[in-house]
Amino acid sequence: MSDFAKVIDEVPEDNDKVVGWITTHLKDHKFLLAFADDGVIWGQMDDKKLVTSHDIDGKVSPELRGKTLQQAFIFDDKEEVRLFRDEANQWQARCVVDGNEVIEESQILSGDRVLSSQRKFTHVLNARQQGLSHIVPLEIENSQLDPDEGGTQCLCLDVHHTIDFNANGEAYVAVSRLAGLRIGNKNEEV
Repeated sequence: MSDFAKVIDEVPEDNDKVVGWITTHLKDHKFLLAFADDGVIWGQMDDKKLVTSHDIDGKVSPELRGKTLQQAFIFDDKEEVRLFRDEANQWQARCVVDGNEVIEESQILSGDRVLSSQRKFTHVLNARQQGLSHIVPLEIENSQLDPDEGGTQCLCLDVHHTIDFNANGEAYVAVSRLAGLRIGNKNEEV
């Protein structure tokens, strides 16, 4: 493993322990982004309780379950904790941090209309892409996103790419990690 991605030895023993493991690690971080067989799940801690996008609307977002989870990213501006299945279908985990040289990237996420907000989550819809929607752990006003209401902002997923150098001095991306979720200005992000 590189200096930027360290193995976490303590991983869930079985699928029934995955949500507890995620909750424990999320206590020190800001966001959860999980990919499951049945959809995308966002999450965050509210007081000392894990709240997921499924808790906001189970018709839009699936439940966080070990048996359907493919991978989970627990992250903030300092580090990312990554949980995933290896080729033998066993749980593995890594802690990924930035190196000395980092390229910061913002990826614009889907969503240009706010459908509802509750418990520090917002259900957003992309009206231009056949109603694609998800529930993000941010509080957003429709006027921020909706171009029909003068909205000039967008959802941004911040990604950090750590640069390293091989023996010949050639630069390469050693590791990439999620670093934040925020509202950004469309004109500056594009």
